[in-house]
Amino acid sequence: MSRENKERPARVHIRCVINGEPARVLLELRRRGIIRSNADAVCQGLLALWEKIVRRELEEAQLKASKHLTEE
Repeated sequence: MSRENKERPARVHIRCVINGEPARVLLELRRRGIIRSNADAVCQGLLALWEKIVRRELEEAQLKASKHLTEE
């Protein structure tokens, strides 16, 4: 397999300051041992957000399909 055909894992560098309520939540999650680092918190947060969005889209699709079936 050539180098051009190999997939590279996605990688993103983030450097930011978190203030206010999100910072308090992050500190509390770390205190409880739920997260190990800021990077861990960002990863878990993004995965949770993605799961919530996908679930909402699935529910909307199911509702549309249900309405379509009742109209027929």
